[in-house]
Amino acid sequence: MGQIFGSNGDIAHVEGSRVVWSNTRRPALLLPEAAVTLTNFDIAFPDFAKSDAYGFTFASAGGFDFSACVSWVSIDPQEWDSGLSFVCNLPAGANYFEVEMTLSRIVAPSSVMGVDGPIPALLGSGGQHMPDGNSALIEGVGPLVRMFAFERAGNAVYLRRKQSVANEGQRVPWNSGNNNNSGSGGYRSGFTYGGNPSAWPVYQIDQRTGGNIDKRRGGANACSLSDPTNYASLWRGTVTITPGYIAP
Repeated sequence: MGQIFGSNGDIAHVEGSRVVWSNTRRPALLLPEAAVTLTNFDIAFPDFAKSDAYGFTFASAGGFDFSACVSWVSIDPQEWDSGLSFVCNLPAGANYFEVEMTLSRIVAPSSVMGVDGPIPALLGSGGQHMPDGNSALIEGVGPLVRMFAFERAGNAVYLRRKQSVANEGQRVPWNSGNNNNSGSGGYRSGFTYGGNPSAWPVYQIDQRTGGNIDKRRGGANACSLSDPTNYASLWRGTVTITPGYIAP
């Protein structure tokens, strides 16, 4: 609950440390008669850049050989920026705008490790929203997040989309998938990476156990590395841009 109080003859509405309104600040005057409503408005995000992870183990006991493998899709550290996409024009002299929207996620991305279902939505699908600062986080879990922002340039409004996957360096002491020899003959047990060594394993592709029919990476009975995931997503809905201006 916010507080409204007077101080030195001024009036302020405060929510925590945030000043919501104060008579000492210039007000924004909205022009609802000039509002623009866009239906079937899309906010889309592409698939992530990805690598893979592969685990292999070999043991011999009692005259029997045993091997097993497991394979994963991994997501590379990355920073993606869509750039600006035109949304609408503002009336001459307008230097401010607000956004109201109702969005639903109609294409959901694949799931990630530890999550039941697709990457979680951070914006309620199908709900009405008025994002603070005309921007919002829309999807995210663990090291990855997506957001959008409506920005003004001159007398036009543009949409920018971003997605980020944290880069915390190589967290696993593993070897390249091109280096699975043990160095003393035979094959190296443990995990190897294909692509980026700093990628985040997020989705198990395959797992095989039993017997010893060459389950090393690239072997005759290797775990599949065919990527079944698609982390692209699409939100669609109605967006209303209400222009205005901040009084001098």
